[in-house]
Amino acid sequence: MRRIEAFGRVKHEGIIPAIRTSEPAEAVHAALAIQLGGIMVVEVSLAPAGSLEVLEAVAHKHGKHMVVGAGSIVDAEGVAMAAKAGAQFIVTPGFSAEAVAKAVELDLAVFAGAITPTEVQMASSSGADAVKLFPCFAMAGPRYLKALRGQYPQTQFIASGGVTLDNCGDYIRAGAVALGIGGDIADGESMAAGDHRVFTVRAKRFREALATAREYEDAVRSINVGEGR
Repeated sequence: MRRIEAFGRVKHEGIIPAIRTSEPAEAVHAALAIQLGGIMVVEVSLAPAGSLEVLEAVAHKHGKHMVVGAGSIVDAEGVAMAAKAGAQFIVTPGFSAEAVAKAVELDLAVFAGAITPTEVQMASSSGADAVKLFPCFAMAGPRYLKALRGQYPQTQFIASGGVTLDNCGDYIRAGAVALGIGGDIADGESMAAGDHRVFTVRAKRFREALATAREYEDAVRSINVGEGR
């Protein structure tokens, strides 16, 4: 899957659940549960030990149906290893020019991490497909994203870090094109216990909340267009 297609599918889904585990079997089951909940995107964190094997297992099992990405990438070497393991998009926690450049070279969608206006500007001008605003909770959440959108209207933002079922709609209304969700969908305790069914339930709830927020935004845009005539 090429870069443009991968990013398009991520935006269409609007939710990027992250899986963090060192056990390939746990991740494969978790990804299936998320898929059954209607979300066809998953991010595998490469921070834990043995995570490349985890990514490879998820990509092999679910890569034909889901868009599988690699998170916690910090340099070009990490991008190359993730690509070899089957990643279709790259997510960095902070801005790394070399990681973005390598992802672009390999035709992988890349979401560069940033939090301050300076970092956002650097990430936005680096060639990254989107800026992952992380961690959102540390900077007044949706209000902060809305303020940044006012200064960088052409930048596509993915909100991550503290995005919950209760506030995810606020981030969409503030201008996020997608949301990065961690333990609020796939928490480590449930994963270790083999309780993957809860991931399906949570995925469905996030999808419903996202759909409601997007319908609201579509209605507001329609009204604004009508008033402008």
